Amino acid sequence: MSTSERATPDVALDGGGDRVEGLIALAEAVLPTLRLDSGLYCFDRSFRSLEPRGESVRYSIMVLLGALRRTAHGGVPPVDVEGLHHAIARRRDTLGVGDLGLLLWAEARMGTGSADLTLARLERRSADAAAIAHLEGMEVAWFVLGAAAATAAGLPARDLFTTAFDHLGTRRSPSSSLFRHTGRARGRALLPNFATQIYTLLALAESARHGLRPEAAGQARALADTLIALRLPDAAWPWLFHADRATVVEPYEIYSVHQDAMAPMALFALAEVTGDPAYARAAREGLDWCFGRNELGFRFYDPVNAFAHRSIRRRGWAHRANLWANAALGGTLGLTTRTDLGDVEVNATCRPYHLGWVLEAWSGRQDPGAGPPS
Repeated sequence: MSTSERATPDVALDGGGDRVEGLIALAEAVLPTLRLDSGLYCFDRSFRSLEPRGESVRYSIMVLLGALRRTAHGGVPPVDVEGLHHAIARRRDTLGVGDLGLLLWAEARMGTGSADLTLARLERRSADAAAIAHLEGMEVAWFVLGAAAATAAGLPARDLFTTAFDHLGTRRSPSSSLFRHTGRARGRALLPNFATQIYTLLALAESARHGLRPEAAGQARALADTLIALRLPDAAWPWLFHADRATVVEPYEIYSVHQDAMAPMALFALAEVTGDPAYARAAREGLDWCFGRNELGFRFYDPVNAFAHRSIRRRGWAHRANLWANAALGGTLGLTTRTDLGDVEVNATCRPYHLGWVLEAWSGRQDPGAGPPS
């Protein structure tokens, strides 16, 4: 598809509710440009090229989840849901525990008989406790989310949910409300990223919402309060934490998907469970970052070119240098000071899961003045 062939979305990306509606419209316009002939979605696309790169079943499932929520709230999904599910299901046997959790979550929403196949495979793949301990935090959260959704939908997944949730509990730091990156007690396990925290927050909120673990609401509150306290001055969500010390180790990369989708979907879920509008407000506050309230004054959305830029990152060599130096200072040595070498730049790539999560976060939650969304 050439630039001239793209349909420019009717996007009002300024001011109040129109801005959120515009963001949803942008997501719906960008997603068709990222779909492959296989029926799945690509891994990413560069702003400099029209050609999508790679293929991602994981990102395709995330788009499916967003499209399903959009449909449930009266919208027209930007993809044939049944066709996308069929393309994903053909790859079911290649999926690991985390991705099977995502797929089970989606199929529980669909009410499809395919959920039985996914549930059975997830039970087999998750039987190895040692393997589960090596999963990244976000994958454990997806495991919980899938099992919780399946249980709530009436599938025989209660034991699976118990296994998943109980393991998630072992990831919580003994000295803070943050969660560790893996099931170990040292090394990288102590340096979780924002994805581990925010997907865990969503898993806790959903476990409480379904009535499966009511105590999870309190754990989710404590985690959310810590994350909000650790936000940067411009309401940006930093990237790398020390779980036991509850400190920021390295702020970059700062991702637009965290600001406009992942943090909102988790914080809105928590607002729904607790009835506390402060969490919904925190979700909406982070959105301004994507509209230029960031250190570069950069707006991440380009409706004309149907593109949503990915992040602000350190430029070139400074990206790895600061990451490793700050991980050593904050992780190994326990220092609170950080290196801050080099300039920052925009990561001009676009990934389809970003747009899928925009639909998941905001469908049915467009009113910026609302309290806890429904």
